Amino acid sequence: MEEKSFFLQYLGDNPKMRVLDFLMDNFALDFSLPQIAQGSAVAYTTLIELLPGLIKQGIITETRKIGKSRLYKINLDSPIVKALLAIDIKLSDAFIQKEEVAA
Repeated sequence: MEEKSFFLQYLGDNPKMRVLDFLMDNFALDFSLPQIAQGSAVAYTTLIELLPGLIKQGIITETRKIGKSRLYKINLDSPIVKALLAIDIKLSDAFIQKEEVAA
C-alpha cells in the first residue's frame, strides 16, 4: 500500500482531499474523470458527486474535450488552490525539518 502524502496525513484522508491531492501533485496535466478516479483512489460515482461542487468553487476547471470525454485539472488561478498548495509545501517542509532534527 502506498504511503499517504503529508497533505492527507495532516488534513484528512477523504475522497475530496484525495482528489485535490492527486490533482495538486499533477498540476501540469489534465485528466478524464476515470483517470482522476483511478489516480486518487476514489470511486467514480463519488467523484461524479464531488465534481459539481469543486467546479462551482473554482477549484477544478475543465480544460478541453476529446470526443465525448471532458478533461479537468486543478485551477492554479484560484486563491483557494494557491492556499492549499502553500499548505502542502509548508507541511512537507515541516516534516523535513522534523526529520533533520531527529537525525
